[in-house]
Amino acid sequence: MLDIPGLLARLEGGRVYFDTNVFIYVLNDTPGFAAPSLMLLQACAERRIVGLTGDVTLAELLVKPLQANDAAAVAAVKELLVHDGAITLVGHDRAAFERAAQHRARHGLKMVDALQLATAQLAGARCLISNDRQFPPLPDIECLSLAG
Repeated sequence: MLDIPGLLARLEGGRVYFDTNVFIYVLNDTPGFAAPSLMLLQACAERRIVGLTGDVTLAELLVKPLQANDAAAVAAVKELLVHDGAITLVGHDRAAFERAAQHRARHGLKMVDALQLATAQLAGARCLISNDRQFPPLPDIECLSLAG
């Protein structure tokens, strides 16, 4: 498991980009992953790190609540990503899509993962936290898996 306290000390004040699964773990109280994910989001709320994620995360998180017609779950997602203010939603512009295409071509990433990575880079994130291990090592951003 990723050393969250050590990571937070190392990234203090920096921009950290979160992949969708970090939020899924918190919203679903996923055993083994909810607690470290919550620690990361709490650090954002306390302004110890600057938390970022892309608009695509909002779309991904809304799918199941909308399918289930679960207004409370929709509200919880919007509270977490839109109204709370602890996380900044970053739009995906043309530059992000072009860089995502480069990541797909060079590293074989899925489109949504390539878009998240490209958006994180363009937003100046020092680190992207996911639970996916397919992110390539890059010189300008550290990609970490919650599983370690």
